[in-house]
Amino acid sequence: MTIQMIRLLTPSPQRRITGKLLAGPLLAGVLALAASATPASALSTRVVATVNDTAISGYQITQRIKLLKILRPDLVSGSERQQKKAALQNLIDEKLKTEEAKRLRLLLPNDRVEKIIADTPSLQNLAKRLRSQGLSARLVNTYIATRMSWNRIVSNKHPNLPPISDAQIDASMNKFQRDFQRQISQQAVSIYELLPITLPVDRQATPELTGEVARSRLIEADRIAQRFKSCRSARKATSGVFNVQIGKRLPADPRKMTPEMRSTLDKAGPGSAFVMGVAPDRSAVQIMAFCGRKRIAPEAPKITRVDVKRRLEDERLENLSKSYLRELHKNAFIEYKDVSLRK
Repeated sequence: MTIQMIRLLTPSPQRRITGKLLAGPLLAGVLALAASATPASALSTRVVATVNDTAISGYQITQRIKLLKILRPDLVSGSERQQKKAALQNLIDEKLKTEEAKRLRLLLPNDRVEKIIADTPSLQNLAKRLRSQGLSARLVNTYIATRMSWNRIVSNKHPNLPPISDAQIDASMNKFQRDFQRQISQQAVSIYELLPITLPVDRQATPELTGEVARSRLIEADRIAQRFKSCRSARKATSGVFNVQIGKRLPADPRKMTPEMRSTLDKAGPGSAFVMGVAPDRSAVQIMAFCGRKRIAPEAPKITRVDVKRRLEDERLENLSKSYLRELHKNAFIEYKDVSLRK
C-alpha cells in the first residue's frame, strides 16, 4: 500500500483539527517500511562464476543462501559477503557432483526423485519446508537428487560403514537445539505494528462537491483518531461513522526507520492514531494507527531422529568424499566472474 498526501491537515480559524498528524516525509517513510517489511530478493541474472561452462547466477546464490540457512546454518552464519562465498562454493560443489554422477550414470532422474520424496515422509516434510520459504520445486529436487546420487557414489567406494548410533543422534539433536537458541537470539527483532483505517470518499458530480465530502471525512477521521485507544478496539473507535474500512496489521522494521520516525511513534505510544490526509485521487481519507511492538523470531523447525540420522550419514559421507571432491575441483575449469567471491 502506498498513499501520498495531497495536503497536510493544518488547524484553521474555521475548524480546529486536534488529532495526531504525520508530516509528509515521515508518513511516506512509515508507509514504505510497512509495505516492504517482508524483504523481497532482487532477481539477479548476472553470472558470478562458471563451472565447466555451466553458469552460476547471483539469483542462484540468493536462493542457495536461503536453503543453507535452513539446512546448514553453520555455513552461512557470517557477514553477507561470507554468506555469498559459502553459497557459491556449495553451488560449485553441487555442479561438480552432478557432473560426476552423470558421468557414472548414477544421477537420479527427476521423476525418480519425486517418487522418493512422495514415499519418504521425512523428505516430503523437508521439501514442503523448503518450498514454503520461496524455494522452487526444481531447486529442491535438484538439491535432493544431487545429495542422494553423490551419497550413492561415495557409499559404493566405502561399502562397510558402521551404522549411526543412538548416542550420536542424541548428541547431534542436543547440539541442534543449542545452535537454534543462539540463532534465535541473533535474529529476533522487535517490529512496529501499524493498522490502516480508510474512510472512502464518494465521487460527486463536481470536483468542488467531492472536495466538500473529503473535508467532511477529514473531520470524521479526526474524531476517530481522538477516540482511538487500541487496535483491538478499532471498531469501537469507528462506531457511528459510515463506511469505514479497517485493514490488516502491517509490520514495520524499526531498524529501517529514521530517528524521527521512531521518535514520533515512541512518543505517541501504542494506541495512537494519525490522520494522514486525502489520497491523490481524492478517493479516500487515511488513518494509520500504531498498535505497538512485537518481537519476532525464526520458527523452530521440526527435526526428527530420522532427519538427524540422515544428516549424520550425509556428513560422514561428505567427510569421506573430501579427497574425491578435491580431485574433481583440480580437474575442473572454474572461472570467477566476481573475484570478490573467490574462495
